Amino acid sequence: MTRRADGELETDVLRALWELGRPASPSEVIEQMGTDLAYTSIATILGRLCDKGLATRQRAGRAYQYVATSTEADLTAKRLRSVLDSASDRESALAGFAEALDPAEAAQLIALLNDTT
Repeated sequence: MTRRADGELETDVLRALWELGRPASPSEVIEQMGTDLAYTSIATILGRLCDKGLATRQRAGRAYQYVATSTEADLTAKRLRSVLDSASDRESALAGFAEALDPAEAAQLIALLNDTT
């Protein structure tokens, strides 16, 4: 069995919640993911996502249903800001990021920046 990278399963579970677009049970998340992981494993990950503020849960009979607290785009932006905030040389970090963009992505970023100024 191949071991997942740290955080990869949480991201996969969040992606399933985003795709479902509604409160979902662990069983529904498993089905959306197309995985054979155990119900308890997914329920544990969903609980951790709630603890981190990335999902909320509500009672649905004897079980819980879960929903992501933000969109994928919002979470990605938050993570990018966090990485940038942790850099000791913010300007170099931004430069490295910009240099790694392909021309189409760079054009998109420029257009977005021009729209916000």
